[in-house]
Amino acid sequence: MPDSPPSAAPIRPAPPRLDDALTREHLEAALRDEAVAATECAWFARIAEIEGQTEASRALREMAEQHQQNANTTLDLLLRSREALIGARAGTTAENLAVVERFYRRDAEAHASRAATARREGFSDIGSWFESVSRLRVAHGARLASLREENPDG
Repeated sequence: MPDSPPSAAPIRPAPPRLDDALTREHLEAALRDEAVAATECAWFARIAEIEGQTEASRALREMAEQHQQNANTTLDLLLRSREALIGARAGTTAENLAVVERFYRRDAEAHASRAATARREGFSDIGSWFESVSRLRVAHGARLASLREENPDG
């Protein structure tokens, strides 16, 4: 019996790249939406609690927790793809601290700029809020830098 040619493995197309897909943009939008919904539901739950509306408060807290879980899952899908929203893949703790530190530095600058715009447009209270967040970002960045220096290997 003559040698038959080896059977070739079926050729499979390369999996689609999420990095270049509209689906990635949809995941980013979903993450933002879930984060906002989680924050709003938690806020409304506090109001309901203050007003003595125990059942409404409980329901809103449960919804806030679900939105947070949805945000976590969406972020996980984005991190599998590439850089999520902060600009880098998840890595070791030391790498993650550096990534978040850089994010806070950029975000502090963005909030300072937002504060200047708000003040220029006559919204001094909003400008003050943006400045407070900017200072908080600087403090968080410094804390993360300190942690990285204390334990550079992770």
